[in-house]
Amino acid sequence: MKFIDLLGKERLFFDGAMGTMLQKNGLSAGEIPETWNITHRDTVYAIHKAYADAGCNIIKSNTFGANALKFKGTDYTVEEIVTSAIDIAKTAVSGKDKTFVALDLGPTGKLLKPYGDLEFEDAYEAYKEVVIAGKEAGADLVIIETMGDGYELKAAVLAAKENSNLPVFATITLDEKGKMLTGGNVESVTALLEGLGADVIGLNCGLGPIQLLPFLKDMVRVSSTPILVNPNAGLPRSEGGKTVYDINADEFAEAMKEMARNGATVLGGCC
Repeated sequence: MKFIDLLGKERLFFDGAMGTMLQKNGLSAGEIPETWNITHRDTVYAIHKAYADAGCNIIKSNTFGANALKFKGTDYTVEEIVTSAIDIAKTAVSGKDKTFVALDLGPTGKLLKPYGDLEFEDAYEAYKEVVIAGKEAGADLVIIETMGDGYELKAAVLAAKENSNLPVFATITLDEKGKMLTGGNVESVTALLEGLGADVIGLNCGLGPIQLLPFLKDMVRVSSTPILVNPNAGLPRSEGGKTVYDINADEFAEAMKEMARNGATVLGGCC
C-alpha cells in the first residue's frame, strides 16, 4: 500500500520523541544525535521499532539536524547520515502494514537574512541535499518541522517539492501568543504553505496539546489541507539537569483526543 492512498482517508499517527529517547539511552550533552545513525545503529533501530510496534503509521528518521550547515567539519557527510537513518527506519518498519518512514527536516540552525546572515539560496541548497539523499534512500514522505521562520520554511518546502515527488508535511512552532519566531501566525503560514503545495500542514513542539488547541482551531478554520499536530507533553522544564514535561502519557492521550475532535487528522508527539 502506498502512503498517498491513506492520506486524507483515515486518521494517521506519527511516532513521538526521539531526542529524549536518545538521552535515556546515553546521548550526552553536546553530542550530535544524528551521528548515532552510524555509531549506535541498534539503539536508533530499537527506538523506531518500539514506536512501530506500538501502532504508529509514520516513523520520523533521525535526521532533524542533518544538514551541511550543521555537519560542516564533522567526520560524516550529510548523505552518509541520511542514508543510514532511512535504512534504519525502513528496517524497523519492514513487514508492517500501513507503516511508513518520513524524512525529518528541522531548522538549519541559522537565521536567514535580514534577521541573520544566511542567504535563502544557501538554505535551499542545504535542504535540497538532504531531500535528494532521503528520496534515494527510500523515504515515503518528507516532514518539515519545528519551523519558526516562514522564509526558512519556504526554502525547505520548495527544496522538497522541487527535488522529490514525495508528499510534504510542514509544521510550525508557536509561542504562547500564537506567533512564530519571526512574527508569522497561523493564518499567514497557512496561506504560505497551501500556496507552496504542502500536502499536510500543522503544529509541533514548543507547547503542549492543551496550549496548542486554540491555534489548531484557528488552523482548521482557515485551511483546506489535512491538519497535523505533534505537541510536546506539556511545557518543558529542567529538573536535575534533565528536561521533563508537565503531563503524563494518559493526560497526553486525553488531550490528543480533544485535538482529534477539533479537526486534527494526523497526530503524534514531539521531543
